[in-house]
Amino acid sequence: MLLLFSRTGRKGMVVTKTVRHIVRSMRARDVRQSTRPATSRGADLRLMRELNRLLILNGVRVSGPITRVAVAHRTGLSRTTVSSIVDELLADNLLFEGKTVEAAPTGGRRATLLHFNADAGYVIGVDLGRSHLTLLLTNLAGQIIARRSGPFDASLGPEICLQQVIASLMDFTAEHQIGWHQIIGVGLGIPGPMDAASRMLVRPPRMPGWDQFDMRTVMERACKVPMYFDNDANMGARGESQYGAARNVDNMAYVKVATGIGCGLIVNGDIYRGSSGAAGELGHVTIDDNGPVCDCGNRGCLEVVAGAAAVTMAASRGVYPDSSGKRDGHDDHDIESSAAGPRRTGPLDVADVVHAALAGDTVAQEAIERAGYHIGIALAGLVNIFNPSLILLDGSMARAGEFLLGPIRQGIARRSLAASSAATRIEMAQLGDNAIALGAVATVIEAAFGPPSLTTMPALAAGDFLAAAEGIS
Repeated sequence: MLLLFSRTGRKGMVVTKTVRHIVRSMRARDVRQSTRPATSRGADLRLMRELNRLLILNGVRVSGPITRVAVAHRTGLSRTTVSSIVDELLADNLLFEGKTVEAAPTGGRRATLLHFNADAGYVIGVDLGRSHLTLLLTNLAGQIIARRSGPFDASLGPEICLQQVIASLMDFTAEHQIGWHQIIGVGLGIPGPMDAASRMLVRPPRMPGWDQFDMRTVMERACKVPMYFDNDANMGARGESQYGAARNVDNMAYVKVATGIGCGLIVNGDIYRGSSGAAGELGHVTIDDNGPVCDCGNRGCLEVVAGAAAVTMAASRGVYPDSSGKRDGHDDHDIESSAAGPRRTGPLDVADVVHAALAGDTVAQEAIERAGYHIGIALAGLVNIFNPSLILLDGSMARAGEFLLGPIRQGIARRSLAASSAATRIEMAQLGDNAIALGAVATVIEAAFGPPSLTTMPALAAGDFLAAAEGIS
């Protein structure tokens, strides 16, 4: 039976102790990764035991319920080491024992199954968009407990916006009666290029004041837990890879088509960031040398040709406007919102265009298909260079389904080498509006316990440990 949270009494104290232990380990790995000091043999042995602890914990977390003997077999560790560390993890409330299983026909003792205690703490994932804010509260297995989402305006700048985020987090946790001593960390996905080392945004388009702003310090001072930041498309890729349509896919691209167009890349099972952390800026691939000026300063970027603003403008004016700027009776702020409903008047947003396209409005359909054509051109280049087995489409425009996916598939098929695209599937993402926040949750969980693949690494000699320890930090 799972140990449920109790905010008072003995169980509450156990939960608090467990979370504190996890947070201390996370912070220690962060410090070790950033400083990489020379270590003595004694320090190496302590680190080796920490890795063995993570191996065993992940063996149960990923493959459980599982017996101690099976954990020893999977990790390559001795039964004595496994038994000693399992006893520690039971005392720390990260594991609990369940039912026993029958002994082998050859005889022996009945084995007790070990379970990961996903309710030993909480994680918060944040999707901070240019115009929305989504918060998720999950347990340590990434199972959603609560969700909140609403409008947001990132153009107000980080000083105002981060205080709004902090206030929302405080209200969110209070609403669900969760204390910050029960939270192991917060992950946050945000649009724009992000420096891999500093985790600060670098000149993000349409986000004045965010360039090189130290978000982590502001957030950690307020919340007193570890904070993990990444580009929103990277978080979306991680979310789909961990919980969605890209599970067990080693090489994939997650493409978010909304206000901007971003791409998160998974290469050999890990996020690919490039040399400085700016990989995946698909929206700033040049499509038209003579096209409109983009916010980045260049002309004809994919984002300015096929992003939400371009689609909304094309739908409101007509895809191929005549000299009067009108087509089929549609003026600059007028589109059929439903085949059966009244005409929608006033300024449009991309959700209106998608709704109209799905309802049969041909102008909206053509606007989205035209965007898909341009996105297909850009993705054909990505397919030729990267050769992913899966491309997932997400974001507000992706809700148009085949009106967007069809032209993208056609563009990739026509403009990429058959050898590159033959095995590439182009599909809709599975997690919808939760993808980025769930990727942020997965980032925190990985920081706490290491990647899910950290289950079969053989026991290491002390001299080989540092490289492996840095790889999980």
